[in-house]
Amino acid sequence: MLEERGIRKGIEVLVRDPDAPNLPAKKAIVIRTYPRPSRWFVVRYESGDIGQVEENQVTTMFEEYKKGSYEGA
Repeated sequence: MLEERGIRKGIEVLVRDPDAPNLPAKKAIVIRTYPRPSRWFVVRYESGDIGQVEENQVTTMFEEYKKGSYEGA
């Protein structure tokens, strides 16, 4: 789950809002993960806000580069 995707503390991710999928993803840093089988973790956004997100809301920077769709922010 999280480990398979390389999501762990200190990794930069892009977080999508599940209620507004058309909005651009926000950059965040993972600050806490929970033990298996949890799919939730805590991130700190660039604005300084902290939030708890589910695995399906995020894309890792590696996944973005691999797809070739990351243009930089």
